[in-house]
Amino acid sequence: MTVPPKVSYQDVKTVVLKRIRDSTWAPGSIMPGEIDLAKEFGCARATVNRAMRELAEEGFIDRKRKA
Repeated sequence: MTVPPKVSYQDVKTVVLKRIRDSTWAPGSIMPGEIDLAKEFGCARATVNRAMRELAEEGFIDRKRKA
């Protein structure tokens, strides 16, 4: 049995940034949540959180908590 490759936060960040740049996720649109992205990438939610936190710090996305 083979073990799937480990996904790093940098991998998640790269894919998310690509989707933003190619307008898969247009400005102002709502992106999938961390849980959904973690399932898609096969990684922990904390991995996605770190990637999203860095993208927010760099000004690529705005993060808002659910009310």
